[in-house]
Amino acid sequence: MTKPPEPTRAGGRLTRRWLSSAALPVLLGCGSLPIGSVGAQPVPRPGARPAVVMATPMPCGTRPGDLVGLVLDGTGAPAGTVTVFGHAFRIGHLPRGAGLSARLTNGSAVPTQLDVLTRHPDGSARFAIVSLAAPALARGQQSGLLLATLPEPAGQLLALDAALAGHGAVVEVIPATGDPWRFDLLAGWRAGGPGGAWQSGPLVVQRRVTTAVPAAAVGGATSARLVADIAIRADGSIWADVWIRNDVAMRPGGGEAEYALRVLLDGTEVLRSNTLKQWQYSGWGRLLANRGAATPPMVRHDAGYLAETAAIAHYDVTSGVEERALQRMAQMVAEPGWAAPLGPRGVTQSMGTTGGRPDLGQTTMWQAAWLISGDPRAAEVSIGQAETAGAVPWHFWDVSGGADGRGGWMDERRWPQFWLDARGGRPPRTLLQPIPPGPDTGGWRTSASHQPNLSFVPFLLTGRRAFLDELQVQATWNVLDVWPAARSYDATGPIRGVNLVDKRQVRSAAWSMRQVGDAAWISPDSDTNQPYLREVAAANWTWLRAQLPAWTQQQGEVHGYIPWTGYGANAAMSPWQQDYFASTAAAAAARGSEDARAVLAWMSNFIVGRFHAEARGFGRHDAVAYVLAIMPAPPPRQPSPETHYTTWAQIGAATRERDLSNGSGWIKSNGEYARLAMLSLAVVIDVLGTEDARQAYAWLSTSGAPFTQPEVFTRMPQHNIAPRGMPRGRPSAACAGGKGI
Repeated sequence: MTKPPEPTRAGGRLTRRWLSSAALPVLLGCGSLPIGSVGAQPVPRPGARPAVVMATPMPCGTRPGDLVGLVLDGTGAPAGTVTVFGHAFRIGHLPRGAGLSARLTNGSAVPTQLDVLTRHPDGSARFAIVSLAAPALARGQQSGLLLATLPEPAGQLLALDAALAGHGAVVEVIPATGDPWRFDLLAGWRAGGPGGAWQSGPLVVQRRVTTAVPAAAVGGATSARLVADIAIRADGSIWADVWIRNDVAMRPGGGEAEYALRVLLDGTEVLRSNTLKQWQYSGWGRLLANRGAATPPMVRHDAGYLAETAAIAHYDVTSGVEERALQRMAQMVAEPGWAAPLGPRGVTQSMGTTGGRPDLGQTTMWQAAWLISGDPRAAEVSIGQAETAGAVPWHFWDVSGGADGRGGWMDERRWPQFWLDARGGRPPRTLLQPIPPGPDTGGWRTSASHQPNLSFVPFLLTGRRAFLDELQVQATWNVLDVWPAARSYDATGPIRGVNLVDKRQVRSAAWSMRQVGDAAWISPDSDTNQPYLREVAAANWTWLRAQLPAWTQQQGEVHGYIPWTGYGANAAMSPWQQDYFASTAAAAAARGSEDARAVLAWMSNFIVGRFHAEARGFGRHDAVAYVLAIMPAPPPRQPSPETHYTTWAQIGAATRERDLSNGSGWIKSNGEYARLAMLSLAVVIDVLGTEDARQAYAWLSTSGAPFTQPEVFTRMPQHNIAPRGMPRGRPSAACAGGKGI
């Protein structure tokens, strides 16, 4: 059999059409932004080189019911071209039963569709998919747009029979030997399936089609599924987000899949791959449109408004992003290997790798650049890496899982005592087919302590359902990856079997809770995985809150750090890991968890107090030291509560005696440790509003600590979070993240 060429779109190089669903956030500011304005451009900053890219100001609302401004970036598409994106809304902004309207800054109405997926406790929309029939904008032109509430949603629906007429969508899986397997996606669409429509309105109808791929088509593996999200749009286009997910677990016959893939829309090939070998527990896919479909305008979000919804932290949009960093992103996408299925696309494959990696933090460096600048180069990398998340071997599909028993990601409640490690015992306590070793998974090696958050922001801004899959996958993996002996099987109540904090590194707990929290917050109310995700998140915060009295007694006046609760003891503690955990606690608290808020308030005694303890014998520069001494060295094998140092004076003296101290300089802080402290102080200020935290943040930001200079944040923006009212750059005239609308 002749091997088909490497993957292409529309027969050529990958285009940016797949970015049409991307929503690009911008500067917290407002302006009239008439049609034809030129948007984000590299501009020199006084006293700083090289140039940075600042985002386009948002238009401000002028009428009752106005919610938030957006910006449309023209692509030359004709009027009526439908663009689709995700959007979070503040509590109360879109009450149950309300609709959504959009208008240009010149007053022209823009046809709009709202599909609410998740609601706040009061019933108002939390997260929704928004579709617009955009005006005609030449490439390079921009137009401001305002979203506003309507008394009731639009009632009409897209006439599907007419919209489907003349369309075709076929997937062809080609084995190394034998005949291809062909699947008609639109026939699957018409047959219906679980979950109903993802979008349904006058502009777009989108449904998911899924089916098992015959073993004969993929070299004998019985673990492969075809998952495709098919969207029919009012502009006459058809879109298919097509994925081969080789992820069915705990069934006989699973293993490596070998095949080539073709996708045809309206009879024309829009994707073709060479024969590839896809390891089990992975997936790969691409978003495709029929030949001739216009590239929709791109949508830029107001990052300040998104922060007010609690979707993201307050990224400092006044800083901009260094142009050279964005140029490097464009170079990444231009590399030939970018298009390859299952490729890493700049993500560190051996996740245990340490250091100040660009893919570690509450978001990645690329996603933070997207949020801060709104630049399409950052968007393209971020969306591509969200696709890359499919390559990581942490996908475990349970064909009888989910709340309705019709399929879902493997969870602890259905698989108690399960452990992904082969040392877990015999199935069902571990996988029926073990995870292939790193060389057999393209070099991927997972690690909870250094896992990147690849999918949340891309899903938030695009609404692309495949990215929700990736977000949920990683969240559920975080439970199954923990040794059952550490998951509190000796406990009673909700925490039994799902503890993500006890007997773990603090950074592992921080990132595990980050992933579960993000997935629980944004997963649709109708999603069959959502109840489990919310249960796990709530159980862990409740458990943590219950530990605070004992930890306070153990730690004394320095209380506020999550202790190592594993076997044995560690005489030192890493304050930067506490900063990680504080950022996760702040996110959960901002989203309404009272337990997380109590944990953050408790942690603030340490997070903030370390900067105000000089009079008690603890050097201020040591607040950002790599490690601090917290008990005698070497520690006893099983320390008692009396073993821990309980005063700042004890910790300060022991830190100096063991040569761990910065003294009056920064010799022990030559990394991102000071920036992480600024991050945790910023989120404490925003959630708790404490004056001591403001004073500490103001001091640290001007202290000269390594990598805290404003220009550093422009080239490494992943921790570029600043408190409200304390930006690093000069703010524009602002709508206060929509609060003033």
